[in-house]
Amino acid sequence: MSATRVLVVEDDPSVRGLLHTLLSAEGYDVVTASDGLAGLVKAAATKPALMLLDLMMPDLGGARVLEEIRDDPELSETPVIVVTGKIDAVPGMREVLGDDHVFVKPFAVAELLARVAEITGGPSGDS
Repeated sequence: MSATRVLVVEDDPSVRGLLHTLLSAEGYDVVTASDGLAGLVKAAATKPALMLLDLMMPDLGGARVLEEIRDDPELSETPVIVVTGKIDAVPGMREVLGDDHVFVKPFAVAELLARVAEITGGPSGDS
């Protein structure tokens, strides 16, 4: 059985690398993108089981990426967890996604990994 694919869209290389390392160590197939445009391209190409999305990125911010994902019939059901340092920069994001889909940096690693596992069914997709 193949590993559950998670797409990490994060412009900060240290946070992107940390998320990649943490999720890979748990057994997930991790794909990364360093900006919103690349994130959309990789989401369309890889059809992830879950997307971890930063909000504040150059070119195309996370809120716009989320809109594009929700408007795409092939990706609209993709669960998204926002991992951001500035949740207040996008009013209403908690209302759109729900509190359990928003993690503010610095985040509790164990809580984030537990939420990822809950949403995806774990690294192998088993519920």
